[in-house]
Amino acid sequence: ALSGGDLVGISVADQSRRTILTGVADFVAAPDGQRIALIRGHGSAGELWTVNRDGTAAQQHTDDQRALAGIVWLPDNSGIVYAASATDSTDRSSWLAWAAFCRQSTIIKRVWDDPREIQMGEGCDPAVSPDGKRIAYATRPTRSDTSAADPGETAGNTIHLINLAGQNGWDPVSATGAEPGQPGQGLVVYGPVWSRDSRQLMVSVFIGNRVETDINLLTLVDASTAAQQLLGTSAGWNRAVTPAPDGLTYNITAQNTGNARGSVGWDTWQTTIMDVAGTRDIYLPDGTYTATGNPVGETLVRGQYAAWQPDGQALAVVLPPDWDPAIAPNEDYGHVDEPGALWLWPVGGTPSAQTSAPIDAGSPIQWLP
Repeated sequence: ALSGGDLVGISVADQSRRTILTGVADFVAAPDGQRIALIRGHGSAGELWTVNRDGTAAQQHTDDQRALAGIVWLPDNSGIVYAASATDSTDRSSWLAWAAFCRQSTIIKRVWDDPREIQMGEGCDPAVSPDGKRIAYATRPTRSDTSAADPGETAGNTIHLINLAGQNGWDPVSATGAEPGQPGQGLVVYGPVWSRDSRQLMVSVFIGNRVETDINLLTLVDASTAAQQLLGTSAGWNRAVTPAPDGLTYNITAQNTGNARGSVGWDTWQTTIMDVAGTRDIYLPDGTYTATGNPVGETLVRGQYAAWQPDGQALAVVLPPDWDPAIAPNEDYGHVDEPGALWLWPVGGTPSAQTSAPIDAGSPIQWLP
């Protein structure tokens, strides 16, 4: 996790912590947990580094003026894929912030045995399949939209699939501005996440503003046939979707920075555990839709990023300072961007054990093997 802008490791056994590297904006550990790829610095001043989990052997890999984001490891630990954008910000907390980053972004693959960077395509939000055979990413938006305050390209893109050589590309999902339930639904598609068996993708679809709320859908897409199932809806922008180790449930975190109440900071976040069993009705301004899956327990209002425990029985989740489950979800909590704390969140239950503080607001977290 990040604490005071530094990457820290926290012991599950005794909650002791140690600093791994200072001045870190984002990080992702390798599948075997031994090495960490990270972005040191912010915006276009951020550079790609790697470091061992004990803080040794720190190495810088880039030195340029691009903003870097979305690091994912190859499953065999041999390299990473990430997005590099000719912009000054990595903010992707809303539709227009994401569009400003993605429309100038390129997908880069870097293998540790070869220091060269390999350009794989134009876009952002890369995801490598667990079997190591394919990369999915969101292509750059291609057109402006009259609903956007930004006159640049903010709409009209696809989720593109390629193999690790950059070949055999195709688009199982596209966004053409169609209404929900129609082919090409949404203004943009983003944030692809592979299923554990590499056969399906969870894809976020930004529909646009309806009744003073930015609406997203989450869809399950067959990576071979492009068949789609609706999984759910959220307000604002989907920040993270993470399948459980067994693939039967997933965690979704959303942030609604443009909410009608004018809430800020912790009050814009929420995180939920969902399963993929059964169905439920979803009510949108233009109609009622049937979605696959149901909530597992209560949504954590003000909950930020979460990380699955390796056995899938619980998650670590970042909650605000002085959090209490009895706090009303619809009142202004305050604390804005003050550091929060890590809590243990049993699946289907309520967080009951604070494990470490302080943790930076908006910090990614990862549970290492």
